[in-house]
Amino acid sequence: MPLLYLSELSLLENSDDTSARTIPPAPIIPPLNPVDTPLTPGDTVSQIIGYSSPWIDLCSPDPLIANISRQVLNIEIAYASFCGIGNIILPGPRSYSSGSVENDGLVQYARAIQEALTIGSYIQIAIHIPMYGDDEFKEMMGDLRPFARDFNSPRKTKENKEVDLFETWDAWNLIRSVCKYNSRLSVGKKPIQSFQFPHFADM
Repeated sequence: MPLLYLSELSLLENSDDTSARTIPPAPIIPPLNPVDTPLTPGDTVSQIIGYSSPWIDLCSPDPLIANISRQVLNIEIAYASFCGIGNIILPGPRSYSSGSVENDGLVQYARAIQEALTIGSYIQIAIHIPMYGDDEFKEMMGDLRPFARDFNSPRKTKENKEVDLFETWDAWNLIRSVCKYNSRLSVGKKPIQSFQFPHFADM
């Protein structure tokens, strides 16, 4: 996926349209193919707990990364629904702010979750959110976050940010409010064994 992102950036840099550099058109992510994942519909698929790609960044201040992440999530939800998976765990928001407003990144995340609930009309979605504070950032294969462009977002660093014991609760409350308290949405813990889509990380 970093290769796809970097190729899009190179196209933008070579473009003469300055407005396109501010809000770039996102590439169309191809759907999953049989060579991309061993997951297929079957009698035991309903017993599997799916885990979406952990490297997506729905809260990213970079609109290109946010758009790619949303497309990947929608493709994974749609394919899981097609195969018959009933439960999926999604990584929680990687930041709570991505612009001039304190929680605009969180709203961006919540709207993506709302869209995913619509695509997977019967899938139970659990969001993996820590009890309090931020999860320590760890690099992972295919992660887009290190490539994000600086849009002068007022992100707070760990050095000047005090731990808010209610921050994650407020985040969850905003997400479920945007999703209109959907009964298929909940908070979940990371399972011991889960299926992850391997397709997109190498792009």
